[in-house]
Amino acid sequence: MLPTRWKAVCGAAIALYLLFGFGPALTPVDGKIVFSSRRNGDTASHIYLMDDDGSNVERLTDPAFYDILPRWFPDGRQVLFQRDLSEGNGAVENAEFYILDLKSGMARLFMENHPSDTDPVVSPDGKYIVFSSRRAGARRDIYVLNLETGHLKQLTDIGDRRGWAYRTDWSPDGHHIAYELEVAPDGDNIWLMSANGHHKKRFTPLPKGPNIIFRGAPYWSPSGKYIMYSETARSPDLQQNLSAALIIQSVQTTLRRVHKFPKVSLIARACWMGSDRTVLLSMKDDYTDPFSNYEIYRYELGSRQLTNLTNQPGGDYQPHWHAGPLSVFPVEKLTTLWGKLKQME
Repeated sequence: MLPTRWKAVCGAAIALYLLFGFGPALTPVDGKIVFSSRRNGDTASHIYLMDDDGSNVERLTDPAFYDILPRWFPDGRQVLFQRDLSEGNGAVENAEFYILDLKSGMARLFMENHPSDTDPVVSPDGKYIVFSSRRAGARRDIYVLNLETGHLKQLTDIGDRRGWAYRTDWSPDGHHIAYELEVAPDGDNIWLMSANGHHKKRFTPLPKGPNIIFRGAPYWSPSGKYIMYSETARSPDLQQNLSAALIIQSVQTTLRRVHKFPKVSLIARACWMGSDRTVLLSMKDDYTDPFSNYEIYRYELGSRQLTNLTNQPGGDYQPHWHAGPLSVFPVEKLTTLWGKLKQME
């Protein structure tokens, strides 16, 4: 026999299922989004926080600096970000990594940065940070930092080859790292490796045809079953943007699902939103329109519904989502069975 409180919870879940026609496995959206943005006429980018429906926007970092690339720590209490001392001129010439404590509002520098360090990402256990740098020479390689010991390890070695290794993401179990590798003559591809830098292998297919293919930052799905990245095709002379798509590729089978949008869009960054069904996109809606800005969109993979969450003239970039205390339905934010169970723990 079930205890009384379990009967009540199960009864409530069944009632929701019968009333609304769906079960408790839908996307949780009771969370927060950190992102970088140029707002209110600012020429510099700062780190902002908002609810997952685009409301309650709040600036988190000092307006005197140029701050980009925010990433949540797993506990949701701290945010890792990059402070670009070259003021966002398009080339990373002097960057530093900071950790922002949301409770105190204080940001601290936690490592001795090389001027070329960029794209920091926190491991799922919050103990490591992986990033890209030219510490070893002219080409970019990937490094991992142990936050507790300060030990730094180089994971890739581009050497004298023409190319970059950058834009990383951890698998949910922390055992693997996906990264973008741009090396001639293979072009721009997504690669995988173990978290210790071993067992490197190409994940995406080699480009075919005369067009130049650019593949954007990889992002592992919460289940670990898929890796998401953007894919843009440009003419051989790089003068025309021919197509842009969001690719969801199976880790096990390498089967690719292609999501294209009505206009010739340009996807800058993307992340998952709590499940394998919903993503956040930093996307320029119409690449051909010089007045089109990057906005943050919520995109449902099943229905292919696209919702603009920001819609402001300054430009919004690099969203990263973190779950709130309860898991809820996207529709009407109804508390699910799992949210009730969390409250009882």
